[in-house]
Amino acid sequence: MPFENGATATADRTIQSSALFLPRPRRVDEFVRVIPGVDLSQGSITFVVDGNLERYWHHEPRLITEALSKAVQPARWFPATRKLTLTVAATGHRAGVHKHFILSAF
Repeated sequence: MPFENGATATADRTIQSSALFLPRPRRVDEFVRVIPGVDLSQGSITFVVDGNLERYWHHEPRLITEALSKAVQPARWFPATRKLTLTVAATGHRAGVHKHFILSAF
């Protein structure tokens, strides 16, 4: 569609191409490795998934920070169930023990 100065509208094509990058639905058992950031005063947990900053809430953020300080593997985020799993060191468990945290929408 031409404008008064002769230029054409190219915004339609850029809007359509950006709509193609919608996040795909994940299976329940599919996870993403994340590096969580914990705000102890608000209880918010933030991390990046597929290039998007995601923010959640947990009622006991100190438990998450304690688990992060003892983590022996990268944190795993299960988007379908909103579960953050941390593997922490434990005596008698060579591979560590899984701690699960269910996060709420902020």
